[in-house]
Amino acid sequence: MERNRSSKIIAVVALVVAVFGLTLGFAAFSNTLTISSSAYVSPSSENFKIGFSKSASSATETGALAGSPTGAATAGSATLAGTTVSGLKANLTAPGESVSYTFYVHNTGEYDAFLNSITFENVAGGSAPKTCTAVDPTKTTAALVSAACEDISVSVKVGNDAAVAGSVAAVTGHSLLKTKNETVVVTISYASDGDRADGDFNVAFGDLKLVYGTVD
Repeated sequence: MERNRSSKIIAVVALVVAVFGLTLGFAAFSNTLTISSSAYVSPSSENFKIGFSKSASSATETGALAGSPTGAATAGSATLAGTTVSGLKANLTAPGESVSYTFYVHNTGEYDAFLNSITFENVAGGSAPKTCTAVDPTKTTAALVSAACEDISVSVKVGNDAAVAGSVAAVTGHSLLKTKNETVVVTISYASDGDRADGDFNVAFGDLKLVYGTVD
């Protein structure tokens, strides 16, 4: 009886040892398989497309652009083509007159756009964004031309923002979503209480630039 019990105990212990050894045998071998990955994305600038158009309904309408004068003023012949508008001109006769040109900026790209800055650059070859010169210096004085020049300005209104007549280095919160457009109004005006010159003179303005980007 005692011998049988001892034999059973020995058999159980042997079985436990065998199973434990088997377990250790399996645990002693393992393989770790590692997969590393990455991606490089290089977006094309061709997918960011902002441009001018004469029409709100079409992003590609270019050509002659008419101005809207007030009083006895008349508008020069302007031209719109892609990303440039040239030839905006006001022929003014007295204080209180103005000429406005209205056109549109279209976002036809794949990104929402933000207006980042508005810059009134200096006149080509000059050191100021506006210069005035008498047509015939013998018929007026430099002082009269200079005083009248102070009262003639150009301003731009983009979308719903207020019109500005000087550079804005950092515009924030002004978005133009993809497939959308916004109105641009450029106005050349002679202040209603402006000084007068007693002879003709020319006013030159530097280029006006609107900079759009993908980041506000």
